[in-house]
Amino acid sequence: MKKMFLIMSLFASVCCMAADAAPARQGSLMSMALPIILVVVMIFLFSRANKKQQRQRQEMLEKISKGSKVLLNSGVYGKIVEVREKEFLIEIAENVRVLVVKEGVARVEDEQNGEAK
Repeated sequence: MKKMFLIMSLFASVCCMAADAAPARQGSLMSMALPIILVVVMIFLFSRANKKQQRQRQEMLEKISKGSKVLLNSGVYGKIVEVREKEFLIEIAENVRVLVVKEGVARVEDEQNGEAK
């Protein structure tokens, strides 16, 4: 994200310098071209980053298997007991099981290192 903002600010400063250096005779279409191009590039970069995050989340949800420790969006930790097509059966305490949709999982805990994936 920091790289994207750095690139955008650099691009914006170049656009401003180009606009200042341009002669006053240019039409209004040319003076509007640089800001329009800047907005299009920003939209492209943001949508690309968002798609990458969605893809990573989908891969995480697909890799979850029986026995994985997960953190739910509600802040509850649990262990996957059963994996179904669109939901998980999670044991949050001894003999307490909850049915949760896959999108309700915030992250998967790595049992070996104790870190979140």
